[in-house]
Amino acid sequence: MKKIILIFILLIIGIVLYTRFVESNNYKITETQIKIDNLSDAFDGFKIVQFSDLLIGSTKNISDLENIVNDINNIDADIIVFTGDLISNDYNTSENETERIIELLQSLECTLYKYAVIGDNDSNNYKEIMTDADFIVLDNSSNYIFYKDITPIKITGITDSNNIEKALEISDNLETSYNIVLTHEPDNLDEIAQYDVDLVLAGHSLLGQIRIPFVGGIIKKDGAHKYVDSYYETNNTKMYVSSGLGIDNNYYFRLFNKPEINLYRLTK
Repeated sequence: MKKIILIFILLIIGIVLYTRFVESNNYKITETQIKIDNLSDAFDGFKIVQFSDLLIGSTKNISDLENIVNDINNIDADIIVFTGDLISNDYNTSENETERIIELLQSLECTLYKYAVIGDNDSNNYKEIMTDADFIVLDNSSNYIFYKDITPIKITGITDSNNIEKALEISDNLETSYNIVLTHEPDNLDEIAQYDVDLVLAGHSLLGQIRIPFVGGIIKKDGAHKYVDSYYETNNTKMYVSSGLGIDNNYYFRLFNKPEINLYRLTK
């Protein structure tokens, strides 16, 4: 009996160590093809790379960011989007670390633009960091993406779900090929799907961080109570939720839930 108890204890310790130091630190690149009936020829094959919830100071540090930047640059993305939570809220970066983060994010390469939205962990200097790193911070605002055609994609960043209609407004009011919304918290989907939005990219939930087979993600938090998993569709609006790269330090590890960088290909 003592031997069985000892084996059980060692097994639990092994699982905790594995999930904390192996599964939580490694990451994968998840590729998704999004088929769109009326997509213009200009955007057929368009590549969007999303990374989210770095939470530097949790399981990810600046050395990890160097590897992440290299892997993203190898994808040859058309646009890169960051869906919030750059630095863990209980980690204070030094001035040198902040400069290095800016330098690395600045070195991210894509054909067109880099966009970011604001997460719940993002501090007052987040917008300054991202702007210095050549990201366009979409704070309840929208931009057009023109590429090989006169009909653009519209991309919107949602910070506050109470201002979605205003955020979606652009004075030019051009006809668009596709409408994308970036938001940190996936529970904004119910409000977003009331508008003419084709695709939502979100983070925050970490897919529940600890996932149980046939049950799904079990850790739910404000902004990710309803939408925890990787894909949803409502009112013809598709939403993909990234599992992110860091962890919520309240729970220390991931289980059956590898961190990820996401690659989306728009195809006709």
